[in-house]
Amino acid sequence: MSGPLSSMPVHGRHEPLSEALATPGGEVVLTLNHSVALVVFDLLARMVDHQDAEGVRELLDHPGEVAALWSLMAAFEQVLNEPLEADYRQLIMSARDDVVARLGAGA
Repeated sequence: MSGPLSSMPVHGRHEPLSEALATPGGEVVLTLNHSVALVVFDLLARMVDHQDAEGVRELLDHPGEVAALWSLMAAFEQVLNEPLEADYRQLIMSARDDVVARLGAGA
């Protein structure tokens, strides 16, 4: 599937995914809002980067799922500069607020 998906409503709001593309080589290319990407990266880092994903292993069915999460996290690390910034915690808090403002969330 390819093309813009930004017009797809999610509970009256716009989808954080603005484009998705499956390539002939089998790769999937996603275009995400920057704040969404940063929040997902931070969540993944807390879930899988510490203690060899010990905190979430009970939720997973197969070791390949941990490897897939690490792969996703590595992809985020290649495009996000914020994790290296001194004010990372503040940047995450701002990104979370932006996501809630744009997409809503159950608090």
